Amino acid sequence: MRCVNRNAATLVELVIVIVVSAILFLVTPILVFHGVKTLVFLPKALAANDAATEVLHQVIEGGFSTLTGQPTVRGLRFAVRRSATEPALWLAEASRIGFRTADGQSILLRWDDLVASQEVIRRSLPTPSCTPTIGTEEVLPYHAQGIVRILPTVRLFRYYNQSGVEVNNPPTCPPPATIRRVDIAFTAQTGNGVFDEGDAREDITSSVAIRVP
Repeated sequence: MRCVNRNAATLVELVIVIVVSAILFLVTPILVFHGVKTLVFLPKALAANDAATEVLHQVIEGGFSTLTGQPTVRGLRFAVRRSATEPALWLAEASRIGFRTADGQSILLRWDDLVASQEVIRRSLPTPSCTPTIGTEEVLPYHAQGIVRILPTVRLFRYYNQSGVEVNNPPTCPPPATIRRVDIAFTAQTGNGVFDEGDAREDITSSVAIRVP
């Protein structure tokens, strides 16, 4: 009776081991690279998401404010025509909007890109005018300020009448009283927003109805 020794590896088994080892050798650095990139990306993704959420809330609803004597400032949802001579919107442009609220606030929101890589939306309470004199203003508060850039998606604000037809493009001042809806579109991103470079971006779109009692 012949005894077969099973301790030795066969040629097929050796080939399998070599192939598996080669695959692991090729794949492991890629997995490690993507794992490290994900660890870098996640905090930036959270920062971009938080910033987008906070900025949108401030634009639409308003909230706490650092402006002197103004613990809170209303958002665009509270824009309303106060009289025939005081329409809800007193300025309507692609990157700026001025509006009145029922409680007497005249608010200006504007996109500011004067400082490279630190684009923000600023808020102030100027006297309504086609060329408002901007005194004290604040950056719309959000926790990731200085890390996250706020960039318009083509136009920060777009304006529509009650039939859904876009108006005020190019802008006129004073804006037409037919505006009944304002669309808001912006991107919150870190760096250049490219995932392969460890940066994040959040695209935001929303709409606000303009009240005309």
